[in-house]
Amino acid sequence: PILYLTLELPKQIVNRVFENGSSPVVVFGAELSQVSLLFLLCGAYLAAITLNGLNKYWLNIRKGLVAESFVRRLRLAIYRQWRQDQPAERQPAIMPVLGPEVEPVGGFASELLAVPLLQGGTLATILLFMFVQDPILAAAALTVLPLQLIIVPRLQRRVNAVSRKRIREMRLLGGHLDRQLRASGQGALPVARSFRQLQELRLQIHRLKFLAKAINNFLTALTPFLFYSLGGYFVLQERVSLGALVAMLSAHKEFSSPLKDLFRFYQQSEDVRIRYQEIRAFASGSRGAPGPAAAARNQYGPSPAHGNSFTYERKRPS
Repeated sequence: PILYLTLELPKQIVNRVFENGSSPVVVFGAELSQVSLLFLLCGAYLAAITLNGLNKYWLNIRKGLVAESFVRRLRLAIYRQWRQDQPAERQPAIMPVLGPEVEPVGGFASELLAVPLLQGGTLATILLFMFVQDPILAAAALTVLPLQLIIVPRLQRRVNAVSRKRIREMRLLGGHLDRQLRASGQGALPVARSFRQLQELRLQIHRLKFLAKAINNFLTALTPFLFYSLGGYFVLQERVSLGALVAMLSAHKEFSSPLKDLFRFYQQSEDVRIRYQEIRAFASGSRGAPGPAAAARNQYGPSPAHGNSFTYERKRPS
């Protein structure tokens, strides 16, 4: 409702103040001059955008609390699973898992419900407002959406494959560094090779992500062209008021932001899914060459303490 007010009030300012001449206007039974009506509508608009900003601030604070709590519990779960292995079987690459690999998963946990509800609701509100103003212009704003829904997921699948390689290469690098700590005479060639491979993988990810962003921005920029051409024609034919066209242009500007956030949410969900699968593989000991006890578990099946997944159990502090 607050967002709908921020879209409707500029339209009312244009239509009821600027295009209504100097005659008084009756609002809620009171007769107001054009200047009084202008300040009343502007004050309502200021209150609406203030409430909208406070709502986003409160939501971001709550998201931060959820993310940090989730990261702490996930780290404890991984650490406990790692401690259950015998010392000879413990993988040395636990630090990158507990650090950079876990944090994106925790950040996504805080957005799992907030982003679809907030941005999806924002998108639905903007579409409702646009269809109320003029169904044809609203339908024109959606012409490029199918192309975005086809192109972006295909590029994201390619990003997922490269991201999986990068995560595994980071763990290989951790293994090389651990072996250098244990054997000082080992050469630096494997480490330098891992650095080069990580650079190439990161460049591939950047190229794919920026290509998807460029295509998305170009398709989004096509809609104002339709508004200026088709909407301008409707204004000249007096089918749509000037205030409605201005409001629809403002609504489309707001329309692109939640759409980008939803696309980013989809890309982030795919990235986190890959990271979480790799974390589970690490915690269950399925990565790398298994030790004697791990080979026995693979032969006779997982024991209750070494399953294919890990869980976090809340324990009473001692």
